[in-house]
Amino acid sequence: MASSDILYKVCRDEYEAYTLYRALMKSRWGKKYRNILEKAAEDELHHYRFWTSVVGKCTTNFTKIKVLLYTIMLYLFGLTVTLKAIESRETDASRIYRELSESRPDLKDSLSKIIDDEERHEAEFASSIDEGRVRYLGSITLGISDALIELTGIYTGSLGAFENTISAGLTGFLAGVAASISMGIASYSQAKHEAYKNPKLSALYTSIAYLIVVILLALPYFVIKSMIFAFMAMVIIAIVVVAYMTFYTTVLHNRN
Repeated sequence: MASSDILYKVCRDEYEAYTLYRALMKSRWGKKYRNILEKAAEDELHHYRFWTSVVGKCTTNFTKIKVLLYTIMLYLFGLTVTLKAIESRETDASRIYRELSESRPDLKDSLSKIIDDEERHEAEFASSIDEGRVRYLGSITLGISDALIELTGIYTGSLGAFENTISAGLTGFLAGVAASISMGIASYSQAKHEAYKNPKLSALYTSIAYLIVVILLALPYFVIKSMIFAFMAMVIIAIVVVAYMTFYTTVLHNRN
């Protein structure tokens, strides 16, 4: 006999997935894909109702908190990564459903239908949702990584070269702006040899990503008077940027 705790968990997860898809559907990013998200939400609602017939009511007060967290993720990482994060939960659920179908033969047919729905959601999201930041992730990564290397080197050298943080900040900022143009040109040239990329968009994504890092790393030098503390703040921001990209690519490519 399957554990009642497992049954309660999958019931709760289905309700949370339904609530999350509904929230994404209402966001400005989700409106373009309303039909797909609405169908996914309807499926999750049917799954939830099925499980309530088995275990009873299973909603929790944490659902609203999770919706808020995923909404923040949507703003920070975009629709594709947010859906990937939700679908990773669904993948775990599919594994549990297969195990349950062996221990609960009376639920086997219903569980097979639920598994088919979950796999269809993943396939539909993969084939229908197309975000520029995902398609041009290589160009963005190129801009971010090069900016981190270039700017952290400049600011490390500035520790003994400048008397005040404003001078150091301006030096890094101006060097970064010039380098962003150079990287954009390099990205454009590279994309011309890749059939599935638009060279202009590739250059734009690389330059913008580079400039964003330039601004973030220069910012402490314009608001902090101490060179040491400005440098420490810059290093922390650089670490956050690396952590952001690591999380983004990990979720996007289903890595652990």
